Amino acid sequence: MAAPLRVGLIGLGAIGQDLVRLAQKTAPDQIEFVGAIVQNLDKPDRMLPVFGSVDEIMTRHPEVFLEVAGHEGLRTHGIEVLNRGLDLYFLAVGSLADPGFESEFRAAAEASNGQAIVVSGAIGALDAISAAKAGGLDRVQHTVRKHPATLLGPDEGAGITDETEVFRGNARDAALAYPESVNVTAAVSFAGIGLDRTEVVVMVDPAVDRNVHTVEAEGAFGSLRFEIRNVPSAQNPKTGALVAMSCLRQLRKRRDGIAVG
Repeated sequence: MAAPLRVGLIGLGAIGQDLVRLAQKTAPDQIEFVGAIVQNLDKPDRMLPVFGSVDEIMTRHPEVFLEVAGHEGLRTHGIEVLNRGLDLYFLAVGSLADPGFESEFRAAAEASNGQAIVVSGAIGALDAISAAKAGGLDRVQHTVRKHPATLLGPDEGAGITDETEVFRGNARDAALAYPESVNVTAAVSFAGIGLDRTEVVVMVDPAVDRNVHTVEAEGAFGSLRFEIRNVPSAQNPKTGALVAMSCLRQLRKRRDGIAVG
């Protein structure tokens, strides 16, 4: 049996903590988290050793990195990981909605011996959309439906009593407008026709208790409709419980004898 994959985390918030617990429970022989890069080194009761920079955590000899910190974490540390020639799995795809950072990040990834790998997170069907892109995609629309308090916060959301559309536009603008809540629309965009052509609709609905994503695509392959109703994370309802599971799946593929997708 191969030795456990040594993983360095960027971030140790709700998603990172859920991931560590899940891996310790279900994949202790496959994954070893060597530490995490965090902003606040003084916070007590950390699950892992914490570090302030990529340079510091490299003393723990990670083989790959996984970003679970959000846009700022990827901006601050992602390019340095790639410059060191290591693979970087990342969730904060929406940070690439900034054209300047996308250009810089892409250049680092293309020059690196490592690879920048998008984690699907709260969504599915990225494999089908990416495959359909090869034959030609005509249209992709992603509709997000969440409880008002989840998307807008308890104060602003409290005044909404009916289903309400709060955004309609392209994925680039959606990712910049709601970086914590609709980041996954950027993942769909990179799999398919890009940030500027992917249509996004964001709805808030007091009647829903799950984070609902509906993706529709049309092209030379035919048509696709995918819907997922994610249970919100107990620690952070803006994200789904599936996100940590998706991260673990990506890491386990590095050690699986037969990998799917």
